[in-house]
Amino acid sequence: MLSPEELKSRKFATTLAGEDLLTNRSHAVMEGSTQHFYLGYAYPGSGEADPVWMIKRISLFEDGTTATKFAAGEARFDQAWSDHASLTYA
Repeated sequence: MLSPEELKSRKFATTLAGEDLLTNRSHAVMEGSTQHFYLGYAYPGSGEADPVWMIKRISLFEDGTTATKFAAGEARFDQAWSDHASLTYA
C-alpha cells in the first residue's frame, strides 16, 4: 500500500475506495441559468489554501445536460480549495 506522501507525489486522483479516505468540500452556485457544483478532494489535514486539492466543476445546464471539468484541465492534487471559484476549468 502506498503512503499518503507517495500518493501526493504522484499527483493523480485516488478512486473509489481510496476516495473515502479523502477530505472533501463542495460548493454550489447559480450563474445565469447554469448551476455549477464545485467538488474538492484532499488528504486529511490539508488546509483550504494549500495547493494540494483536486477540484472538479460539474455544470448543470438549463436543458438538463451536464459537463464535468477539472481545475486547470487536469485531475491533479495541485490546486487550493480557497481559489475554486476563480480557477479555469477545462
